[in-house]
Amino acid sequence: MFFKRFKIRKLTKKIKSMQQHRVHNQPKDEVLAKEIAYYHELAGIYHSLIGHKSYPYASEMVRACLRTAAALDDPKAQYEVGKALLDEAKFRSELQKEGLFTSASNEHQAHLLFDEALAYLQSAEKLGHVEARRLHGLCYINGWGVIPDKDKGFELVVQSIDQENSWDKVPQIFASIGLNKPEFFSALMKARNK
Repeated sequence: MFFKRFKIRKLTKKIKSMQQHRVHNQPKDEVLAKEIAYYHELAGIYHSLIGHKSYPYASEMVRACLRTAAALDDPKAQYEVGKALLDEAKFRSELQKEGLFTSASNEHQAHLLFDEALAYLQSAEKLGHVEARRLHGLCYINGWGVIPDKDKGFELVVQSIDQENSWDKVPQIFASIGLNKPEFFSALMKARNK
């Protein structure tokens, strides 16, 4: 525990120094990459402290680290933040559908989370993140925060598989994203052959 606390302080000090340097100077790509790596390392430490009584806000700190890395155009962080926001938005929309915990505030929060999640996913997608494009396609297929459009969704999934050049791994990819139903395979092949 002492080591983690020491590591958090050390990383925080390095990050503050890099942020200050970034304010006054145009940083090199290597320096930005190093700062992003520090944010990911700090997020990993906080993730290991989730549930620890000395760090009650560890999960919020993980998200804060990833948001800051995402602001520095890190596609991995943008994808992770977008995925976390999308999961929370889906949870809130499920609460709305069940009817037991229905409220206008919950519905409003779900819409905001969907919008923010899609913005992060699109940013990561523009930076070439394959899984972000795939998850964005799933949003269209399932209607998460957008009007359902299976054609556009499958087109995005096909583009992600093409980008990764992993047509030999399609069954594993579909199993990992939860689309391992026969109708999805036929729709995918139809979208691929367009």
